[in-house]
Amino acid sequence: MNKPKPDDINALPLLERLDTEALLHEIHQRLSTAQKKASMAAQSVDFSPIEEAGQRIRAERKKQRLTLNELCDLSGIAYATLNKIEQGHSSARLDSLGNVAHALGMKLWIG
Repeated sequence: MNKPKPDDINALPLLERLDTEALLHEIHQRLSTAQKKASMAAQSVDFSPIEEAGQRIRAERKKQRLTLNELCDLSGIAYATLNKIEQGHSSARLDSLGNVAHALGMKLWIG
């Protein structure tokens, strides 16, 4: 009996073909998951989300030619807190970030 060529999966018996397809599917899913985790790990080395948010907030504040004090008045956030946010300190509360983003006309996306 001639064995099928490795590239001719249709020549394999149905049960063996299903097992092979299921195995390939599982391998593909595990590889995809590993690639996503590696990508997220590489990104987290560059910036933490709070650091990136702080940089964007500072850039938008400067773009709108606002001082820290003016943004404090608009957002209702204390000067020290706003300074921590722009510096990327992780102690900033989510509602504070949201208030600052709203005052600048920005959207806060969490994902």
